[in-house]
Amino acid sequence: MRRNMLLAVLLLSSAIGVRAQVASLYVTSSTGRFSNIQTGVISTPSGYEEQYTSFWTSGIGGGLTLNFLPVGPIKLGLDFRGSTHPGTVGADTAMAGFKVGFNPPLIRLKPYLQASGGYVATRTVNVSVNGATFDNRYAAWEILGGIDIPLAPFLDFRAVEVGGGTGINVPGGASTPNISLFTVNSGLVLRF
Repeated sequence: MRRNMLLAVLLLSSAIGVRAQVASLYVTSSTGRFSNIQTGVISTPSGYEEQYTSFWTSGIGGGLTLNFLPVGPIKLGLDFRGSTHPGTVGADTAMAGFKVGFNPPLIRLKPYLQASGGYVATRTVNVSVNGATFDNRYAAWEILGGIDIPLAPFLDFRAVEVGGGTGINVPGGASTPNISLFTVNSGLVLRF
């Protein structure tokens, strides 16, 4: 009888714990560095030369994580995220990937790692046409890691999230190199 009661309490608490951690919705401030971005083609005495730049830009990001496999203090999930860095010089991202979150006992921090793939679009000032923008589109991947700090049972503070990856030019072309991306995010996480 005692064993059945203990089993029932464990199952109920597990169901409540799983229910409380099924999904999380987050909003972040997002800062990104995009490197090796093509800005146009200029004419030189020896022919045409492609121009490239690197830039930092700030914006807003957000996403949704669906946890599908809690195993003790480890949670595996699918993450869908995006960000926008508005302006003439800026970028937009849309990615999806797998997230592994850790909720170690006795420690209030919740670290996590994530691998995502998706899309990055950049905008820069076109050096070929005065006042115009030069748009690039890339298939991209990014590895991210961060730390969430619980504020309430349903609310966390995303203290820091850092990521780095590569963008591969979608139109292709032998002379178009890949880009590098580096992101730093911070914000709030609402857990369901």
